[in-house]
Amino acid sequence: MEKRRHRRYAKRFRVRYGETQLDKTGFSGDVSATGLFVMTNHQPKLGTRMHVEVGVEGDKVLYLEAVVARLAIVAPELRGVMKGGFGMRYLTGAELMAEMVPHLKDNKARLVLSYGTKEAFLAAYENELKRGGAFVFSLQEQKQDTILTLEVDCSFMGKVLAFEARVVHVAQAPDGRWGLGLMFLDPAAAMASLGAMAGLG
Repeated sequence: MEKRRHRRYAKRFRVRYGETQLDKTGFSGDVSATGLFVMTNHQPKLGTRMHVEVGVEGDKVLYLEAVVARLAIVAPELRGVMKGGFGMRYLTGAELMAEMVPHLKDNKARLVLSYGTKEAFLAAYENELKRGGAFVFSLQEQKQDTILTLEVDCSFMGKVLAFEARVVHVAQAPDGRWGLGLMFLDPAAAMASLGAMAGLG
């Protein structure tokens, strides 16, 4: 059974999307911190890159880059009671940066954890970072015991910390990415830096 790391919320927003233009429409069925499910009869291919516009409230609009991660196909005779659609995974800042700075795309030993708010960082700190490691997703498979560079990007305070970490667990996710369990090579130094970032130092 798939264990979701991010809570889903049932939210209905109008969604416009498309590969080159925002020429298709649907409604969100649920949203999470990493993606959203779009209710529509349109069935794109898995892995398709999408431009996305989400009308949140009033005149507020969010623009996103995402990739199709799963499909929900409903038989024609059931479409009156069930709505099909597809799940999108938001592209991360690190993935988008790799497109602008080509050499980053080939750097398999660079991983980034990004936190846009202090609350998100503190939650991650309490749940895993203070235990000496982290769980991250990678576009490339990594071997156990590989030494990688893990960057902790706290954009809410304009700081980025980098640590060396060892891969201790590898698992493939349903969307094709690789989930990596990492442990810091120097936990004491990492905790000192991260604790100061969290206001605990």
